[in-house]
Amino acid sequence: RSGSVTGQFLKLPINARSVGMGNAQVALAEGALSIAYNPAGILSVPDVSFGATYNQWWSDITHSFIGGAINLEDIGSIGLGVTMLSTDDMIVRTPAFPEGTGEKFRAFDIAYTVSYARRISEDFGIGINAKIIKSNLYNKELSANSFAFDIGTLYDVPVLRTGLGISLNNLGQDLSYISETYSLPTVLRFGARITVFDEEESKMFLAVQVGRPNDSDEQYNVGAEYIVFDAVSLRGGYRFNYDAE
Repeated sequence: RSGSVTGQFLKLPINARSVGMGNAQVALAEGALSIAYNPAGILSVPDVSFGATYNQWWSDITHSFIGGAINLEDIGSIGLGVTMLSTDDMIVRTPAFPEGTGEKFRAFDIAYTVSYARRISEDFGIGINAKIIKSNLYNKELSANSFAFDIGTLYDVPVLRTGLGISLNNLGQDLSYISETYSLPTVLRFGARITVFDEEESKMFLAVQVGRPNDSDEQYNVGAEYIVFDAVSLRGGYRFNYDAE
């Protein structure tokens, strides 16, 4: 089903930590940035968390995320996030005016997310996202809108020094452009974070993940992280069974 799914910007990673670990992200969910891939991760916020990322891609394409989360103690944790992919202004060209009509346009996709997470027990938490998705191919004149949900869980297994994570992302209404309708990039992920050692001056984690997107075969991700003095991190990872990466 390659090429049959729209809203591809929802698949792009926004967390530098998970990117450095081969996108093995579902069990690494922490802080406000976890809104984008596993809403249960906002349970790690002790008080208030804020995060933002910005990526300048080729052809003047930009990808960014901004989010915040707050811990309301017995009520749970809530968060807000905005994800956007945008092109720069482009010249409108027609057969009659191949050099340009004097008008400009841009394409941009944006998703507004509201998150809620709550602990079921000391070691188990669950979170859910509600998203409004807007896709604009030609300014706001040619656009499509959708509504979607994410659900994620995190489960700590202290005796095994392991954390497990599961998420189901982008489950919702298809996007329709004029007479064409396309599915959202729904994906089910299962992952684990393993603590190799955790000492006062250094610690090391391993992460593994299996994902099942609705437009390709299973994808596999592995990564490792070595942290010194809680100040410097060395990360590496690899992605398997990706068509173009």
